[in-house]
Amino acid sequence: MYAIIREGDGKFYTSMVFGYYKSSDATDYKNRFWIVLNKSKTALIKQYVLQQNTKYLIPMVLITDADESGWNKISENEESVDFLPTGELLSMIDSNTVPSELTKKCIEMDSAYKFESIRTINTADDIRDLEWVSGGFHDAFIAEKKERENSLYLLFDGTWGCKIEVWFEGDITYDTSSRDPEKFDPYWFGSTVKIDNGFIYLIDDEDVSVSDINLSYCWFKARSMKYRVIPD
Repeated sequence: MYAIIREGDGKFYTSMVFGYYKSSDATDYKNRFWIVLNKSKTALIKQYVLQQNTKYLIPMVLITDADESGWNKISENEESVDFLPTGELLSMIDSNTVPSELTKKCIEMDSAYKFESIRTINTADDIRDLEWVSGGFHDAFIAEKKERENSLYLLFDGTWGCKIEVWFEGDITYDTSSRDPEKFDPYWFGSTVKIDNGFIYLIDDEDVSVSDINLSYCWFKARSMKYRVIPD
């Protein structure tokens, strides 16, 4: 896994993600942690999933690559990459006793990862990663739309912890009338991205098939789709 770590006011850094821990109390959203490297890339730290000291649910970690291959999950509340001592890792971080060879391996993994600020949607994994980082576009709305010959630019605001730029190119068709803010609720509640017959579709609802598209949906269709995350 890989992520953008928000620092607030648009500041951020990126890091490989090495673990996830949460309270046994399912309603305790604030005591959940991702394990990442610090900004100087010298040590593992516990990073709160959500911003503290606010009533709002604002993510501090924006997962840009959700691949959990090679992770060890010892319970619903504790998991980490398989070479780390999952059950003891939190206490080791708290006491600054993570073995140096493990820290070095984490730093090397992070250094080897190529973070792409602009991602192109080509595969199911690309769709998965967009779903994670955008939160399914829940609470998002289209703040800006610019159309040029054979291309379309969108800026989504309202996504949790970030804005998202999206570019469509090639044989573009779309319908945004159902989200016209002068007539209807502009906020999205979910999204679906589909690759179908050489086209990519972005639709403003969950689990929608291409054949389901009608006038009640806000949707986009193009030959290619790219996006970029802008942390708040």
